[in-house]
Amino acid sequence: MEATQNHGRKIKIRYIQMTLLFFLMGFSYAIRTILSVSIVAMTGNSTSTNEDIPTFNWSNTGVILSSFYWSYAVMQFFSGQIGHNFGLKYVLASAMFVNSLASVLIPILSIHFGSAGIIFCRVIQGISQGFILPLCHNMIGKWAPTEERSWINTSVYSGCSFGTIISMPVTAYLSSSGWGWPASFYIFGGLGLVWCLFWLYLSAESPASHKSISDEEKKYIENSLGQRTDVDDLKNIKIPWRAIFTSLPYWAIILGAVGESWGSTFLITEIPTYLEKTTGFDIEATGWTSSAPYIVALIFTILYGPIADYLIYKGYTSRINSRRIFHGIGSFIPAGALIWLAYEESRVGIAILLIVAISLNGAMFCGHNVNHIDISPRFSGILFGFSNGIGQTLAILAPLLVQFVVTDETDKSLWRIMFIVAAVIYASTAIFFMINLSAERQWWDSGRESRNSLNLVENKEKDNSEKCLS
Repeated sequence: MEATQNHGRKIKIRYIQMTLLFFLMGFSYAIRTILSVSIVAMTGNSTSTNEDIPTFNWSNTGVILSSFYWSYAVMQFFSGQIGHNFGLKYVLASAMFVNSLASVLIPILSIHFGSAGIIFCRVIQGISQGFILPLCHNMIGKWAPTEERSWINTSVYSGCSFGTIISMPVTAYLSSSGWGWPASFYIFGGLGLVWCLFWLYLSAESPASHKSISDEEKKYIENSLGQRTDVDDLKNIKIPWRAIFTSLPYWAIILGAVGESWGSTFLITEIPTYLEKTTGFDIEATGWTSSAPYIVALIFTILYGPIADYLIYKGYTSRINSRRIFHGIGSFIPAGALIWLAYEESRVGIAILLIVAISLNGAMFCGHNVNHIDISPRFSGILFGFSNGIGQTLAILAPLLVQFVVTDETDKSLWRIMFIVAAVIYASTAIFFMINLSAERQWWDSGRESRNSLNLVENKEKDNSEKCLS
């Protein structure tokens, strides 16, 4: 796969970029999920040994939890275009800085302004994190060679599980300690600010713009992608909006994103409350139980990519069938686990089913998630922004629907409705994706609005090359 890359620098620059993006995903997801655990302590159920830690009597916890997704979903539609126009490096740094600063401010504003203060911070975090996934996807599209695409993609996105793993138990522990629930917002917000410094020093928008990359590695990446990766490459190309939004393979990705967004949003925001209210887990136990599935998910997610790339490389599966297989694993099995979970009574059974649902969900990173880069490496960030934006817009309904349906949080029969709804959405969207996807680079990735205009350009280039030869 990289026979020509064995000389020169031992640590490849693309792996440094991958590591930076891994921690970007990790810290951003940690900051996102803190509230899911800490809100149990914040709303009068604190077991902190410090009596000075404030608690609140809020009845709008569903609104508070969903407020992040209001602006997050909206920004998905614009963030790819902004990154397209202004570049990726500094937009990502700015987004993470604002996101981390808002985390640090949450305890202060919630104390002084109540739920309005925390909703304000969460909306700001939604805006800033709205840039992270689309622009991160665009970075992968520029840095990941075709032969390593699944592996690098899943390695980066395994940061989501990593962030959840560390944030949930740490937040639960701090909420029960003398530090209290505010400490988690300060700690993870501080880690995000430190990440910004490393990013500004070590990152680059593309192989062509990195000062330390070898010519050998740069050429390898560019030849593998079949295009140059200059910083100005995207800025000078018009986005073929009409062709993109009339592309059935892209709509297959959108439906896949809807299923994944609904399921993951429901699991992240509601499982800690479900466990605490229906099983009697205390907040610290809830944090560990909620994070346990993500520990397994991290291990599995790291493995999905190399396995997918290996199967494709060896010819055991085609790229399109690989996308179908992994998306199916990540949707149908978790859907079945959620239905079973709706009726499971034992704590051990609940823990096992959560592990199955969350860890296998990560297989979708080798399904619809990486498929953006398959069909359009040039516009993958913009495509991801819109598909994830549509998915997250609909996913906003998950915590709001819980507040509407689950009028008694101790009633398992009401929670059962939400688990079954999530399972149906998982399965139905997966079926549409698996039938209509493509794993080939689409003709409009050239930046042309129609096939005819692309053919004219190709014919003109062919004529010019023939004239030069003659």
